[in-house]
Amino acid sequence: MAQAELNITIDKLSGKIYGDSDVYIAHRYGKTVISHYPRHRDPNNITPHQRELSAQFGQISKQAKAELSDPERRAYWQARYDEYRRLASENLALANITFFGTPDGQPSIPANKYYFTLRGFVIGQLRKQNNQAE
Repeated sequence: MAQAELNITIDKLSGKIYGDSDVYIAHRYGKTVISHYPRHRDPNNITPHQRELSAQFGQISKQAKAELSDPERRAYWQARYDEYRRLASENLALANITFFGTPDGQPSIPANKYYFTLRGFVIGQLRKQNNQAE
C-alpha cells in the first residue's frame, strides 16, 4: 500500500468529496484512508438476526441515553469510565478484560477495542449486562 504525506486540506476532509463521487476519505486510528466509496448491501435483504441485533442496539442506546440524562447515574458512569481510561492507558487488554470480560476470564470484545466516549463505554457496559442476563 502506498504511503504519502497529505496536503493539510485533505487532513480536514472526511466522507464523500462531492455528490456522486466514488472517492471516500476516512480517518481512523491516526491514519487517513482514501478509497472507493463503500458499497452497501441491499437494505431490503436484511436477515432476521440483523433485525434482532438492530433492535437490541436501539433498546440499549435508549437505555444509555436515559442513564446519562440522570445526574447521579452520569456521575457513577463517569467514575467507571475514568477508571477504565486510567487502566486502559496502562494496559488496554487488561482494561477490556476487567470491564468487559466474561465470568470464565475470556474477553467478550476484541482486546484492542478502546472506548473514546462516555456514551460508547456505557453502551458497551449495558450490552454486557444484557448478555449476562440472558
